[in-house]
Amino acid sequence: MGEAARAGRAGGQGARGLFREGDGIVRNGAKILMSRENVLAIAEKYGLDMHGVRFSLDKNRRGSGPGREFYGVTMPDGEIKLARDAFMNEEQLARTLAHERFHLDELRNGHEFPWDEAGRAAYESRAYAYEERWWQAHKHLLEAGSD
Repeated sequence: MGEAARAGRAGGQGARGLFREGDGIVRNGAKILMSRENVLAIAEKYGLDMHGVRFSLDKNRRGSGPGREFYGVTMPDGEIKLARDAFMNEEQLARTLAHERFHLDELRNGHEFPWDEAGRAAYESRAYAYEERWWQAHKHLLEAGSD
């Protein structure tokens, strides 16, 4: 059993205040512990297919404060890099995964990676529109399974 799971089973006595809830996600208050296991647990909870998806956790990169957060990026080779800001809470991690998975699906379907500003703006606009529609259809899951 990992340290985070032990902390969660300690009934709140864990040194770092980590708690594993009924959905298997390790949290510290509203924040989600930055781990591959939590990414996969959130993906499963929200029905996001991570089979064959390469992703990494960028524990150093973050935004520059409120309103300038950096959640993640999908690289030209299809690897998804998740940054610290994505783990601020369950909703943000779920939305980030849906957003980056949308980019990955576009790349896999033959869309070119946008190297210029105009292309990048359109790329992000499509992904944010998808993310918002996706969240409206899935936000009811936020409370599901966290008991």
